Amino acid sequence: MAELSQDELKAIRCHPLKKGLNHFRTTFKSRYLKSKSANVTEVVHRLTCEAPDGGVQNVILDLIGALLNQPAARVLLSRIGTGPLSGDIGTLYGRLSSNQEHARHVGPLIELVLHDAKDRDIWTAVFDLVARTRPTPQPTTPPPSHPSFTSSFRQTPWSFNTGGFEDTSEYRKQVDGPLTQELLPSLRIDIPDFVDAVFGCVPQLEELAETIFGLCQEEDTPIYKEGSGWSKWPSNAKEGDVLEWLQELMNRFTVYVREHSTRATDCRQIYRGPGIYLDGKTPIKRKMDVGFTAGNGQSRTDGNTNENTITRKPNWSEILVTGELKSNPDLDGYEKAWVDPATYAREVFRMQDRRFVLGFTLCGSRMRLWHFDRSGACGSSSFDINQDGLAFTRALLGYYLMTDEQLGLDPTVQGPEGKRYVEITRGGQVERLILTKSVKKQAAIVARGTTCWSAYRDTDKTKKPLIVKDSWQYKERPEEGQFIKEATDKGVQNIARYYHHETVRVHGEIDDTLGNVRREMMKACARTSFRQNAPKKLGPTASDSQGAAVTGPMPPPPLLRKRSSSSAQLELQSSTKRSRTSFQSREPEKPLHNRVHRRIITQDAGKDVYKAKSLKGIINGFLGAIHGHESLLEAGILHRDISIGNIMLTENEEDGFLIDLDLAIRISNDHASGAPSKTGTKVFMAIGALYGEPHSFMHDLESFFWVLFWVCIHYDGRNEKGEPKRRVVPQFEEWNYANTEELAMIKLGQTQEEAFDKAVDKSFTSFCWGLIPCMRELYQALFPGGKRWRSEDRSLYGQVKKILRKARESIA
Repeated sequence: MAELSQDELKAIRCHPLKKGLNHFRTTFKSRYLKSKSANVTEVVHRLTCEAPDGGVQNVILDLIGALLNQPAARVLLSRIGTGPLSGDIGTLYGRLSSNQEHARHVGPLIELVLHDAKDRDIWTAVFDLVARTRPTPQPTTPPPSHPSFTSSFRQTPWSFNTGGFEDTSEYRKQVDGPLTQELLPSLRIDIPDFVDAVFGCVPQLEELAETIFGLCQEEDTPIYKEGSGWSKWPSNAKEGDVLEWLQELMNRFTVYVREHSTRATDCRQIYRGPGIYLDGKTPIKRKMDVGFTAGNGQSRTDGNTNENTITRKPNWSEILVTGELKSNPDLDGYEKAWVDPATYAREVFRMQDRRFVLGFTLCGSRMRLWHFDRSGACGSSSFDINQDGLAFTRALLGYYLMTDEQLGLDPTVQGPEGKRYVEITRGGQVERLILTKSVKKQAAIVARGTTCWSAYRDTDKTKKPLIVKDSWQYKERPEEGQFIKEATDKGVQNIARYYHHETVRVHGEIDDTLGNVRREMMKACARTSFRQNAPKKLGPTASDSQGAAVTGPMPPPPLLRKRSSSSAQLELQSSTKRSRTSFQSREPEKPLHNRVHRRIITQDAGKDVYKAKSLKGIINGFLGAIHGHESLLEAGILHRDISIGNIMLTENEEDGFLIDLDLAIRISNDHASGAPSKTGTKVFMAIGALYGEPHSFMHDLESFFWVLFWVCIHYDGRNEKGEPKRRVVPQFEEWNYANTEELAMIKLGQTQEEAFDKAVDKSFTSFCWGLIPCMRELYQALFPGGKRWRSEDRSLYGQVKKILRKARESIA
């Protein structure tokens, strides 16, 4: 057996098993060790080495499930992968339940548990079991390029992001981990042409930066000196001092710009935000240290009248550039330095019509520039602002002078607030669609970034409602618009009807992330991985730090092409020392995936099913959506993303329909049939889908059950303003943050009759009590005897609809 480390032993002592395995012991002994003379070893060997029957398998799964639910399993770290040991146990559970792993491997662990072994011995056996049953990777031949990625879409890959959270408070401790995992695979840093790609669009920026930087060195009392840097730079790099210095410097830059350029702007201001919560649509308020804002509102009075700063409480909708300050320069190379600006970028995406978001970090005197879009995050090389003042000057002036479009706002969404519109080309004619209201905006970075507006044609006097949907889909994915058009042409019922779809173009070019958005900055990218933990010992200030060199490739060229040779050499030396200390050099593990900006317009407007005024309305929404799903299946299309946001209710609440065919597939596609997949919105995914089973319509029917279950727990009618009352329930909020194997285990436990009854009795809102009989019948239909379905059954559609109709009649 593998020895436990001191950290593992400490975790086990702090999180003892106590009575956590007693249920398994009692069940096993009452069934298989009734005789006092029974030999435990022989009984366990016989039960696990022979082909176990269903009863034995369930008892074994009870043990694995009990271990998964132990606090220690979530604290102990995996030895075969990343994340906690609970993820490995969940994978093992899935393999045992689907007969991909033989029960004989669990025998030694069962014996230890039955003999009441010490906790450390049991967990040692768990580690050994996980290592022994680890799935063997299939040998593969490295593909030459992206065709493998294209073919993988026929295998319906799945990954989840922070845009899939439902009914959660979104505290930082909950969001930062998933956001890190969302970004890490696509994180690219030390990009040589980053600065040129970002700021090259600003006319005469290079010349203006050199002029102003020269002025900073030529005054009677120069504010910048070669060798020592900026004269008033706070050596302690404390947040408040840096903000004061930055504001004063930016005020001076503004004066210089007005004197030497016609491009001065009054609508860009430095944002100083420590201690100020920004307003927005976030469930939990967030703060941001510094940045650039539109500054088009009334300033908050705080005794500071500098014209180039805004210190009032702004909204995330006004933030143009995000920024983060750290006093310790060594943090430039660690996760914390980029997770914070990523969090800010996520809020900006949530509140604005963005193609990308720009930002910067200033750790001590080391600066790094950032770009976030739907394909991920990328950053420049870090540089010391005291050693390369010209690079710092250029960055600040660039952010100050860039237009809204250059800063990432979508130029195809035009007009002022309240009079916004998009233009489409339909049937060879340009149509203008007036956007009346934003009805959905996904809060995520590496995602489709779905945004929906209600709209109408400007020439339509009746203002017949349309829905405009923008999303960033993988280039290799079939177009959602084609699926909707096909469904409409085939007469599919209870699906949002087709009006138009197109690929968005910006300046005549297809709007995609790796081409049009990043402006070719990815032609040469270097390292990718940050260290994941903060340094144990704080280092000196950036201007003094030397750092220990480690093996790795040489850093990329300096940030600026036009500069003095001494300045360029200075930055090169600094970048070499810093980069080799802060980053782990490695080749990117996965290719970056290009996303294309697509726009779809449908004819049917409705509202989310949870916004129903009555239980009858909720049932009507589900009945219509299930009928739509069945009708779509008959047309040869499988939906695969049943979620609370995709089940719509008509305004009169008499019918429902399905939307969002982003993840749909044609079931006649042999490549997709039977392929491993994890597809959907995680908290509503079927148990088998969470385990990666081939996606079936049966999984989608189960998802309808989980959505209604979720509605009954979180929706509690309407408040005095007539708005839906939704609540956060900690027990179920955790579903958002569990990995897929853990969530599958949680749901398996929830389908046990006792657990289901407890949830119904204690967790359903008073408004939804009238749905309890309906939910119990649905539970029996979908989980007969508390078991998952094992084979497809089209008649289940009829059973489910019959139960819902019966509930509607009883409520009416």
